[in-house]
Amino acid sequence: MNKYPYLILLILSMGVTCGFNWGFGSTDACTKAKVLTSTLAGLSEKNRTIQEDRILKICPDGAAGHFVLGLRHERQGEIEKAIDEYRAAVESDETLAEAHGNLGLLLLNKGARDEAAVELTKGLMGKVDPRYHQGLAQLLREGKMYGLARYHFSEALKAFPQDVSIHAGLADVYYNLNRLGEAEREYKKVLAADPTQESARLGLAEVYKKGKRFDEAMAELHKVASAKPRDKGIHKLLAEVYRAKGELAKAGREYLLAGIDQPSSLDEYIRKGDEYLLSREYGRAIENYQDAIIKRPDWTKALEKLGDAHMAAGNDDDAIAVYQKVISLDGGNSGIHYSMGVLFERKGALDKAMAEYQESLRHDPDNGDTHRRLADIYTLRGKNQQAIEEYKKLIALRPDNPLLHFKLARIYEKNRDFTEAIDTYRAVIKLDSENVEAHKELAILYSRRGMASEAIDQYRDVLRLKRDDVEARNALAALFVKQRKYDDLFSLMKEGVDFFPKEPSSHYKLGVMYDFRKEYDSAIAEYESAIALKSDYAKALNALGKTYMKTGQLDKAREALEAAKKSDPDLTEPRELLTSFNDETVSDSPKHLKKKKHHKLSHPNHRLSHPKKRSKAGKSVKAKKRKRP
Repeated sequence: MNKYPYLILLILSMGVTCGFNWGFGSTDACTKAKVLTSTLAGLSEKNRTIQEDRILKICPDGAAGHFVLGLRHERQGEIEKAIDEYRAAVESDETLAEAHGNLGLLLLNKGARDEAAVELTKGLMGKVDPRYHQGLAQLLREGKMYGLARYHFSEALKAFPQDVSIHAGLADVYYNLNRLGEAEREYKKVLAADPTQESARLGLAEVYKKGKRFDEAMAELHKVASAKPRDKGIHKLLAEVYRAKGELAKAGREYLLAGIDQPSSLDEYIRKGDEYLLSREYGRAIENYQDAIIKRPDWTKALEKLGDAHMAAGNDDDAIAVYQKVISLDGGNSGIHYSMGVLFERKGALDKAMAEYQESLRHDPDNGDTHRRLADIYTLRGKNQQAIEEYKKLIALRPDNPLLHFKLARIYEKNRDFTEAIDTYRAVIKLDSENVEAHKELAILYSRRGMASEAIDQYRDVLRLKRDDVEARNALAALFVKQRKYDDLFSLMKEGVDFFPKEPSSHYKLGVMYDFRKEYDSAIAEYESAIALKSDYAKALNALGKTYMKTGQLDKAREALEAAKKSDPDLTEPRELLTSFNDETVSDSPKHLKKKKHHKLSHPNHRLSHPKKRSKAGKSVKAKKRKRP
């Protein structure tokens, strides 16, 4: 059963526990028949048959009729036909809860667990039926949703207090919730009702084993073994209990009966543990290392390997406890202190982690991994100078590693030591000329320090390695504008259109460059390309309108500016330019327009100034205002 139906089940089950009332549909004959279905369960067989016949008579093809047919097929053992009728019932009326619930139970028995979960939940949302609770509890237990499973088992138990399967299910749920006392009580109820229940006896043995009540666990297992002396699984369980008690000879005999070979010497335990560790069978590795330690408790080699196995298995607390025992016996070594540091770092105990890393370096000053982890913690805590020292030591050990130089450069930059940062980024690029991030960081530093030419070179390298890097492309464009390298900027904008032909802004920017170069036809073509890709591109519409004005195409200019104004009401320039169309000077011929004075562009992003509004007398409004008293 995959996890997604269980997620749906969880949400629906929450609805079940909160209660739900189904409404009725239209007040027709089938509605009346639906009401009659709710009375069937409490009738005698004779009266039930009469009632069912009545339902089929008044609603033969509706939800109630299909539901009754489903009941009859189910009673006759015709499960597939019953399922089909229940499906037809819920398709006709989604609110017929008992049809959902009965369908869910049949699907559960068929093994269709995902669909059964949904149908049982829908059934419970409209009808409190302990059978539905029991079925749903079984599914929730299989899905390891033990808290909800406990609730539904408990609800089912109210109606069926003698049902051993419900007690067995509850016992398993309590075991997995680590409520061992309640699990023991439920297993004992099962065995009191039926002493032959082998699964309950094995479950009780697991409860005893988990609670370290080994003698009681063995007593239960021996009862099962006496009935099934050749069952290898029982002998394996016995072996595990004997091993947990430290009785390795008896454990060995049981392992042989289970068909499992056991090591004959301490070194063999270690060898087998290593094999299991290598194949990632961590549980088996742990068992073998523990067996060696039982025979020789102070064997630090086995203890260290046991710690490694626990660490690999994710048993961090167990690993720490074992490593601490090794350290208490012989002081440990660089590797153990390093592993302890990693474990404390995982737990967020950074002070303890640093102490272990420093101890690791005391044993082995050239442990590069320890230097790296210590440097990372220093960086995280803002102790930049200490981090720098660690990375310098690392680089002394591994001078050809560009990543170490890169991390050191970042810390220099964070520490505002820009000269060292630049030199270190250069070292990164010398070792790895295709390191895009190093080129980009170096470009940013050059740009901040006013070294525009060097920054441009680095951004060019970034685009050589990553042509679609928009951030680098924009930064390079800004540098070209600042340095008035308009030919380079024009080439960059053309290249941008080649790389991003579907990006409206690429065409708009190239249009601005053509406009600046007074290549108006090409500018218009690019603006129109931008607008074709984004019809409400206000900046492109505004620029197109201005270019049409320059070329005397006033009707087109008005149309473009109106569109720009509509697309972005907050853009002021289209409104100002449109206002000028009401002025006499603007309504003159294109030749007259060309005589109007325009400011020269200092760079391609400079906006055109619009003509001053003039009065009918031909004088500027501004001049008029100056003459007022």
